[in-house]
Amino acid sequence: MGSWFAELMERQGFTVLRSDLDTELTPRAMTVRCDVVVVSVPIAETLKVIREIGPLLPEDGLLMDLTSVKKAPLEAMLVHSAAQVVGLHPLLGPEAGFNSGGRVVVCAGRGETGLSWITQVLLARGLTPVYLDADEHDRMMGLIQGANHFSTLALALTVSRSGFEASDLSRCATETFRERLARITFMMEQPVELFGSLLMDNPAAAEFSAQFLEGARGLLEIIMTKDKQAFGNLFASVRETLDSGKK
Repeated sequence: MGSWFAELMERQGFTVLRSDLDTELTPRAMTVRCDVVVVSVPIAETLKVIREIGPLLPEDGLLMDLTSVKKAPLEAMLVHSAAQVVGLHPLLGPEAGFNSGGRVVVCAGRGETGLSWITQVLLARGLTPVYLDADEHDRMMGLIQGANHFSTLALALTVSRSGFEASDLSRCATETFRERLARITFMMEQPVELFGSLLMDNPAAAEFSAQFLEGARGLLEIIMTKDKQAFGNLFASVRETLDSGKK
């Protein structure tokens, strides 16, 4: 996502400096040369990097991050820097391109100028800012990312322990299940640290995963006892809740 965002800025005509593990330019050396600094590192390293470079930015500078957890990074940027602060979370993958009509969560931290500037940058590339409080963002991502990836990983475990070959399952699968298998394959091809962080570094992920597990256990009890009345009641209750959200 850091590379994606860097190219996004370059397409807007800005000069972008990159600092990574394999570059000669260090984070500290880069920071003192930039008006805007964007932190895009693994979640486990984010706070460390913010503490290192935050104090180097002037008050009229802008410090941002791209992590999928917002509360802790935003608080760290506010504490360890006097600069303007904005937290970002692109709700898309780097393969989405630069005029995709995608959405980017924007969490205001400090300063109106920086917030207005990044808003205009996003809008100019056809991206839609979604303004959220950091706590609200993390709670939502606990469900959208946490419980979602938890359920996908649980299905992956079921597939791997089923005794069926993936090719046989794909050959007999409906299109819907093919899509689920494709999602599992994609997940397994990603760095393990990515999904480990999404599930472990956002407290809301464990909360909603526990709710998922509780619901699954209740559903399994209904299925094993063949309680069709309870199944119908559960189905109707969920349908009513989801329908009310459409209004």
